[in-house]
Amino acid sequence: MSTKSINAELFRQLSYIADDENCMKKALDYIRKLAIQKEKAQPLTATDTLAEDIVPYRTKEELKEGFNQACQEAKHYKDGKLQLQTWEEVYHEL
Repeated sequence: MSTKSINAELFRQLSYIADDENCMKKALDYIRKLAIQKEKAQPLTATDTLAEDIVPYRTKEELKEGFNQACQEAKHYKDGKLQLQTWEEVYHEL
């Protein structure tokens, strides 16, 4: 799967929870954990929590900015202002 198709699927899935602040916060927390995991190259377990002393891969402001952009795109998709690719379109690109 290409990065473009993965991004499209990520935004599609985010659009389903865009109106639920609690779900969006959970998604953001997990994405932050993944960024830390990538930086440290250690496996992430289901019981891991964010440690305050770990330096994130990106700054908090960068994460907020990227997540806010993702939320805006999900909202635009939900409002019909943005058209995402279907799975078939993504698949045919590969």
